[in-house]
Amino acid sequence: MEIGVSSVTSKGQVTIPKDIREALDVSKGDKVIFQADGDTVTLRKVPKDKLSDILMRAKPLGESSLAFQRRLRREWDRE
Repeated sequence: MEIGVSSVTSKGQVTIPKDIREALDVSKGDKVIFQADGDTVTLRKVPKDKLSDILMRAKPLGESSLAFQRRLRREWDRE
């Protein structure tokens, strides 16, 4: 298990320590997911799967594939 310490800037930004970046194979432009559970936060790298691959693995419920795809694009554009 890798452990690193980082400070929060005035803008709320945190640098991911080098050892952690290397362990997760995270580099410039990659997206990461923060998942909070109480006072613990988990950081995961977002897979670089194609959207079509994601749709093939888990068909979304309650909306067409095209609507789901458009919604995902809007969500990613906001980040």
